[in-house]
Amino acid sequence: MATTPPGSMNGVALVTGAASGIGRAVAHTFIREGCTRIVLADLDEASLQAVAKELESLNRNVRALAIKTDIASEPEVHRLIDTAVREFGAIHYAVNNAGVTSNPRVRTHELNPEAWDKVVSVNLRGTWLCQRAELAQMVLQNPELQARADVPPQRGAIVNVSSLFAILSHPTVGAYSASKAGILGLSRTDAIAYGQDGIRINSVLPGFVKTPMVEESIRRGANYESSISSVPMRRWGDPVEIAEAVVFLASEKASLINGTELTVDGGKQYAV
Repeated sequence: MATTPPGSMNGVALVTGAASGIGRAVAHTFIREGCTRIVLADLDEASLQAVAKELESLNRNVRALAIKTDIASEPEVHRLIDTAVREFGAIHYAVNNAGVTSNPRVRTHELNPEAWDKVVSVNLRGTWLCQRAELAQMVLQNPELQARADVPPQRGAIVNVSSLFAILSHPTVGAYSASKAGILGLSRTDAIAYGQDGIRINSVLPGFVKTPMVEESIRRGANYESSISSVPMRRWGDPVEIAEAVVFLASEKASLINGTELTVDGGKQYAV
């Protein structure tokens, strides 16, 4: 593939956790920004296929490849990347969004190791497995992404979805908070390790966003009223608002942004 026209978003996108919530919104945003080749990964195969059909209905030129994937499994992650590259030839924009929440919501001494391991296995190890496989592919690619004619072309961009709980916390989200903080360390390390290869890596930290995972927490008894009232903007975020930030960082428009941690939380991190 020849170098893309400056300012365009003609590369191949990959989004994990794409069946609903933020991942689904990210996939839709990529298409709105001109991307026509996208790979979707999730464990919920039925919902994943539905999202693929949604995207293809938006533009007849869109090709959406849905691949059921457990990101905590190294063989499945390799199969995801290999299938994507076989189908589209490259991966230019990778969004590692898949994750699970803490369950049960208890303090550390009440949390069993199996519950801890599940959260860390998916959120941290799974993100690392995906990023590792994406980087192995990207370093092989020709630099094709160019913001402007006077900016060197790049090989790819990765955006990892962390959480506001990576920098703030709550008494009952120990495993979740630890896993999301780990994503920041992983992102920073590889941002400086692969910047010389023309690969950018950034993180987005969503605040309180109404996603299916949050709604499930509410059904299990979680109460967010005091948290939302402490957000300076006094409202929940929408998945699309997170997706806009994610896709911007993945795009050529963010050509000099590398290793950053963008918090999208309505100002909650600064509220006392």
